[in-house]
Amino acid sequence: MPSYRAPGSDSRRSVFLVRARTTGAQDREAGRNYISQATLDWLIDLSTRFETAHNVVPEKLGERVREVEERNIALNLLKTYLRDLWEVLRRRVRRLNQPAGVLGHYQLLTGGISPNPSTSDEWLALAGRVIEGDAQAVAAGYEPAVCPSAAQVQVVLEAAIKQVDDVAPADHAYDEAQAAVETLRPEADELIQEVMDELRFNLRKLDAPSQRRIMRLYGARFRYLPGEPADPDDEGSE
Repeated sequence: MPSYRAPGSDSRRSVFLVRARTTGAQDREAGRNYISQATLDWLIDLSTRFETAHNVVPEKLGERVREVEERNIALNLLKTYLRDLWEVLRRRVRRLNQPAGVLGHYQLLTGGISPNPSTSDEWLALAGRVIEGDAQAVAAGYEPAVCPSAAQVQVVLEAAIKQVDDVAPADHAYDEAQAAVETLRPEADELIQEVMDELRFNLRKLDAPSQRRIMRLYGARFRYLPGEPADPDDEGSE
């Protein structure tokens, strides 16, 4: 015999609540009091709150994904600028036989090896030190970095800082949206159970297929055993 399966995701919770609200209102208007007026009033209130909160989550996730992508693009551009600056600098130092200490002004490691930070904040800090190092190298009598210049790196750095800073608010907004749904979830599960309890009681005198047919109109889904024939009108059960 098919068994009822409670909604296991927020999407299905939202669908159940909205469907139960619509069907419940139609049935009560027609004199079919399969659920109480109090439960219908609860559905009208909670379905709207839950659906609104649930719809915000993908919106905020999309904003977060966009901000992360923009951050990564800005950081990758900054990395390209720094690596180009280092490569031109290493060639100049070798060509002009300048002391290896010049490389240190630009945060290059022993032997001119490029540093490779693991976080965005470390890359931003590194770029800042490279820009400061260029000024120090010039003060020591060396030519400034070119292709790109420190000034060009500064422009890219400022853009990267903005994009990195934009990720945190998007993260918080996404977390808050998820928390809002999480707060409503226990109430949604309680209301869904209340709807099912009332339907079971009020439909108890009907045959099992008729009970399931009406329950489906309220958003219920059913699971079948392997090989068990599905009800003719079943479109969305398992």
